[in-house]
Parts: sequence; structure tokens; C-alpha cells
Amino acid sequence: MIVLRQLFSRRWIGGTILVLVVVALFVRLGFWQLDRLDQRRAQNAVLQETLNAPPLDLAQPLPDTPEALENRLVTVSGEYDFAQERIVLLQTWQGRPGVVLLTPLLIEGEGNTAVLVNRGWVPQADYDAGQLSRHQTATGVVQVDGYLARSQPNRAQTGEPAGAEIYRMDIDAIADALPYDLLPVILVDAPPDDALDLEPPLRAPRQVDLSEGPHLGYAWQWFIFAVMTAGLYVYFVRRSSVERPFPSQTSHENEPE
Repeated sequence: MIVLRQLFSRRWIGGTILVLVVVALFVRLGFWQLDRLDQRRAQNAVLQETLNAPPLDLAQPLPDTPEALENRLVTVSGEYDFAQERIVLLQTWQGRPGVVLLTPLLIEGEGNTAVLVNRGWVPQADYDAGQLSRHQTATGVVQVDGYLARSQPNRAQTGEPAGAEIYRMDIDAIADALPYDLLPVILVDAPPDDALDLEPPLRAPRQVDLSEGPHLGYAWQWFIFAVMTAGLYVYFVRRSSVERPFPSQTSHENEPE
């Protein structure tokens, strides 16, 4: 009770209010991180369902929400249109510079519909030497097994090179220059689970982060900050009051007997 009187005395009331505001802020940030954790867990549950789903046939109609198909395994047959291939610049592979080959695949039996296929990474030396054509060996009807990725819109719409060279896999921008329709997703050609590419184009296996992130640790951090701030402030007030007694105590001690 004496500590409360000290905390809300005229001498300490300003500091007490400030500390209460700071502590309340720390607690709010802790609960905000717990909310973020719940959101992350919900997203992971949806993603896990996507990962466990059977491969999707791109020759069949897609759902109305293609963004929900990210990381979904797919299979499709068709023929590459190398004449419309796009070169994605400034791409790296294990620290090495290079480019990524993005090629339309005309889907078999779908007439005028194609899907952009990320065929993999090739070294910058091949691009500089004009030797990309040697990576265009998949002629005729081929089957591509991989997973889906979302478009990468170029929101700034500036600095985009002309022709076949691009910086981002923007489906809408590429579709404007093609004589056929594009599906609203990108198919990433992936190597089999039990094999790795040794020759370009190098393909990366599907990698998905199902961790819960740092949110729980951050929440504990904010709660600890709140407790420490309050505890240190109370300790400081009590210590200061010992060195400089509370007015009521001083006046009581100075009363005549």
C-alpha cells in the first residue's frame, strides 16, 4: 500500500503514468505477435492441404482464385514455343550470375492456350555468348511436371527492357505480346524428388516454409520487457524513497513525543 502511495504521489505520478503507458504498449505488442502466430498457423494449415493435394492437370479448368494454387503440384503436356521465350535477367544460382528461361508451353488439346514454364537457370556466360539455343532441345510434345508459382507484377512499370529480356515474370505484361492466351499462373519445371540437375538449365526443387516463424519468441520478448520495465520502475521508486523518505514518513518521524 505504501508503494502504491509512493507511485501515485505528486513526486512520481508523471513517471508512473509514462511507465504504465509503456508497459501497456509492450503487452499490446505481445498479443499482436500472438495474433500473427495464429494467422501463420492458419496459413500453414492451408498450405499443408495444398502440398498434400494430388497433382493438378492444367488441361482442366483452373479455380477462380489462382493465387490459392501456389506450390500446387501439376502435370501438363504440350509443345514449347521457343520463338516466344523470355529471358529473365539478373538471376543467381548459389551466388553465380545468370538468367532464367521462361518459355510458353502450348497445352495439348487446348488450342490457343499456353502456360509460362520456368525451365530453369543458365549461366551468364551462355547468355553473353548467345548460346541459349543449345538449351532448347525439348522439341515436340513433352510432359512437364512441376509446381505453380504466382505472377510477379511490375507495379512500377518502368525500366523494363524491350523484346525478350525481362526483369520480372509478369504474366499480364508478357501476355500482351503473345498471339495466344496465357494461364494466370507460372509452371516451375522441377526435378524429380530423387534427382538433381547437373547440367543447365538448373531446376530448383519445391521448397516451402512451414515453420511458425519468430512470432512466439517475439511475444515472450514483449511480455518480458513489460515485466522488467514495471519491476525496475518500482525498484527505482522504492530505492529513491529510502534515500529520500516519503513525506508522510518524514513528518511522522519528526512529530514531538
